[in-house]
Amino acid sequence: MKIIMSLLLCLFSLNGIAQYNTNLSESAEISLITVSPGNDLHSNFGHSAVWILDKERNLSIVYNYGIFDFDTPGFYMKFTRGKLDYRLGAGSINYLVNSANAENRSVFQQKLNLSYKQKKAIYAYLVNNIQPENRYYKYDFFYDNCSTRIRDLLEDVLGEGLVWEKEAEGYTFREFLDIYLENKPWQDFGIDLALGQPTDDLADKRNEMFLPDLLMMHFDEATYNDKPIVEDKIILYEAEKNEDAASFQILPEYITWFLCLFGIFLSVRHHKSKLSDVWFNRLLFIITGLVGCLIFFLWFLSDHVATVNNWNIIWAFPLNLFLAFLLFKKPAKKWHTVFYAVFGIAQFMVLGFFYTLPQAMHAAVLPIVLYFAFKSFNLLYRTKKMNT
Repeated sequence: MKIIMSLLLCLFSLNGIAQYNTNLSESAEISLITVSPGNDLHSNFGHSAVWILDKERNLSIVYNYGIFDFDTPGFYMKFTRGKLDYRLGAGSINYLVNSANAENRSVFQQKLNLSYKQKKAIYAYLVNNIQPENRYYKYDFFYDNCSTRIRDLLEDVLGEGLVWEKEAEGYTFREFLDIYLENKPWQDFGIDLALGQPTDDLADKRNEMFLPDLLMMHFDEATYNDKPIVEDKIILYEAEKNEDAASFQILPEYITWFLCLFGIFLSVRHHKSKLSDVWFNRLLFIITGLVGCLIFFLWFLSDHVATVNNWNIIWAFPLNLFLAFLLFKKPAKKWHTVFYAVFGIAQFMVLGFFYTLPQAMHAAVLPIVLYFAFKSFNLLYRTKKMNT
């Protein structure tokens, strides 16, 4: 989760952290810190961190697995291809809370009920992880992020005695994202287009901990040797409630339904008055072709696990970008009619199974597929009848 745009400004370097004595005092506390989701793109899903507090040793460090460097050469290409290195960083609890305060995001602390030996083991684990040769890892939104790393840390240190008692919510990864993006329809639409069939897998109790909120909830009910792992839960900062009335939003499906109906209108007018709809079809093919190129790139040329097997490529066909300039010409060639027939059948199949496909498609996709199905057979009819 990309939490870090604001936190990067407040984190301090601890390159010499190996100098710390990992033998904490017996009064040391280890806590899970959860920052609630924010309103900005980078804070949609919240954040998790581990806080080590040892007042006797005058030690207070927040460990955070969500750091990356904007100055990395080829940053955007590496991010898109899933090859961007994230790293473990360390900072101050005051900076974290103040940053959350500025963004009106709640901060929760769960003090963990651990033995002295376990506290030392966790601290030693983190000190080892933050060494230059160990601190970097390949980030994965669902399976390897700031929350799952903390889950794995506790499982590694505590072993089989740690039991996640809370049952899974029973949602797919995509359904979880939909919940968090409910009030951000365009972000939801974009993410739905980019993510493929693996996003519709059911998340079990471990996998749903990719979300900081869910990690916190599982910690609330987790036990170690039949005793609660959380001994105390404290609100370090409580966000103010936003009571602003919900404003009207232009949803993606409003736009796509308008385009669908407008395209059908142009087709009817073409039939009655010979008003050309070529420019509209070419523009739609160019747009969907660009979307298709992005889908193809994320599927075949990136390391992202969740972007493969993306069924949106059936309508967002990468070659549409080039076909926009090769189709819709007079006289129509034989391969034009073959394409219209194959493309139209594919769109009708998507329409027929729209709500039962292995991959859930966004509601805004339906009008686009409907128009492509209509237009393919409309053009097929035209070329067969009078080659116009």
